[in-house]
Amino acid sequence: MTITKNFASDNCAGIHPDIMKAIISANSGHTLSYGDDEYTHEANKKFREHFGEHIDVFPVWGGTAANVLSLGAVTRPFDAVICPESAHINVDECGAPEKFTGCKLLTVPAAEGKITPRDVEGFLSVLGNRHKVQPRVIS
Repeated sequence: MTITKNFASDNCAGIHPDIMKAIISANSGHTLSYGDDEYTHEANKKFREHFGEHIDVFPVWGGTAANVLSLGAVTRPFDAVICPESAHINVDECGAPEKFTGCKLLTVPAAEGKITPRDVEGFLSVLGNRHKVQPRVIS
């Protein structure tokens, strides 16, 4: 039997033994839920150490939720997100970003997934035109 490694997702491999030990350690006794527990407070403290005291942390269950909530936090339904054609939000999220944010994804061909200022220039001519989606985010 040939064993291959698949790097398509972190869901393709088992959990690291140190993480499993931490989960087992945390899985005893009782604690409050929905973010009012010692583990969430400690995680938030670490984020603030790295990113500053004025940040908010919103843990979510997975990547699609994180992408949709992040885009939804900085856009309005009449906005657009400019991204490479190959962007994960465009090809791997089953339409979730557009459905749940109401935004339009505007794609550009981009070598190796990298967008340059020249790649987005064509979208800037619609700024202020109330009949066109307004570019607001570049992903």
